[in-house]
Amino acid sequence: MPESETVRRRKIFPHLSSDEAAAKESDEKKQGENDEAYDNAKSNKPTAAAAANNNNVVRNTESSVHHLLPLPLVIITLLCSGLFWVMSFRDAFATGQPLLLNLRSAPSLAQAELSLLEHTKSQKWYHDDDSSKAYWKSARGGLGSIRPYTSDDNDMGGLFVRKVAGVAAMGYHSTKLWSIVFQSAPVPSLLDGQIKMKGASWSIGHYDPILTLGMLGNCCIAAFYMMRIEELRNAGAEPLVAMLVMASLIEALVFGAYLMSRRMSMKKTKKVIVGNKQQQPQKQPKRPAQKKKGSKDKDASSPSSSLPATQEYNPQEDPNSIPSRIALRTVLIVSSIISLISVRDLFFPGTIISFIPRDDIYLEWIGAFFHSPPPDTVESDEYGLESPLYAGDKFMGQLLGLYLVLGCVWKFASVCAWSKGNKTMEFKSPENVDRHGVVSSKMIWKAQAFGDMLLLFMLRMFAPAAKSASLDLRWHLMTVAYEMIILGLYGFF
Repeated sequence: MPESETVRRRKIFPHLSSDEAAAKESDEKKQGENDEAYDNAKSNKPTAAAAANNNNVVRNTESSVHHLLPLPLVIITLLCSGLFWVMSFRDAFATGQPLLLNLRSAPSLAQAELSLLEHTKSQKWYHDDDSSKAYWKSARGGLGSIRPYTSDDNDMGGLFVRKVAGVAAMGYHSTKLWSIVFQSAPVPSLLDGQIKMKGASWSIGHYDPILTLGMLGNCCIAAFYMMRIEELRNAGAEPLVAMLVMASLIEALVFGAYLMSRRMSMKKTKKVIVGNKQQQPQKQPKRPAQKKKGSKDKDASSPSSSLPATQEYNPQEDPNSIPSRIALRTVLIVSSIISLISVRDLFFPGTIISFIPRDDIYLEWIGAFFHSPPPDTVESDEYGLESPLYAGDKFMGQLLGLYLVLGCVWKFASVCAWSKGNKTMEFKSPENVDRHGVVSSKMIWKAQAFGDMLLLFMLRMFAPAAKSASLDLRWHLMTVAYEMIILGLYGFF
């Protein structure tokens, strides 16, 4: 086609030139995309899908670090609380058996442990000979050493004190080990069509009550051993007692350090979030349009514009309420009585509480009148001069009271020391579908239900021996079983 005719056609039909230019541009664009795809195939640059996957991996890693406990805290808890837990297990299920006897690397600790067992008279029920009593291993301070009757020869009351002290110590230290070492990390949960995280988080503060109560309890244990250090030094058990005191104080120091560091980091995070909120420009609210005079106010007469009806107050949804009212009532009924008797055994051993039925028979059965006879009584005249010889029995009785009191403190704090809290783990992150305070309480309830189960089992084992001494343990069994069931239900479900 000649050039003059083409120019004439463009003048007459101008849209033809624009269509040809658009087609030419589209061809160039496709060629460029093909070249870019070819270059990307030969290069090592990550694609968009790979970059998205990498971002998801990084985000999941950050979320895991955000929730999990620090590894040094877990290791220190495992070492320190694990040491006490093993010794408590020995006192409960192998009373009097030395654990460090064959430890050649530390003979001083082995001798100190043997001296402590002799001081507390725990080897009275441990038979390490070839006689018929030691034929079964369970008779070597185990459950087979429990007899169905009480006599002056077998002293079932003294064995009761040592085994229940071991069980109470296991319940206390299991609360730390269960919560920290065996962490209930957050898991995905589908609620209202959204995937959210449900569980305990370190950075949010669910473990603050565990660390606080564990730190205070360890300080009490260390103070108890340090107050009796002169007596234990004379018995030759100073190296072992020094190791126990050091383990308690180290764990308490680590708990306090991590507790302070977590709270300081949380304050910094809140300051940053508040600063970002203040820097954001605030949108001005739209002014309502002015209505013309004489127009009917249809909105005022419509039912949708009326004020919403006030909802009824639901205490179950109040974040300031206690974690569980039923658990509170149960703990107040059962643990109050246990703590009362335990405080008496710890600070006032041998004192008779008049309003508790058969309390004098209980004190006589466990041998409290031998080491702490009440003043101006027949027991004081009979056993007053011989009471220093029973210092080891007094030590075990007070240790039993200490661990029972610490276990009751765990339960009291879990039901009334903090509120239920909001459903979200923090004020900006809707990661948790459960209540903030309930998460902390459930960790304690699980471990304390396990401790109550051990205590119930030991009380049931000694029920026939106590009955032969005119001491009925049926009420003790029913109350402890009731508390165990309630804490187990609210802790695991």
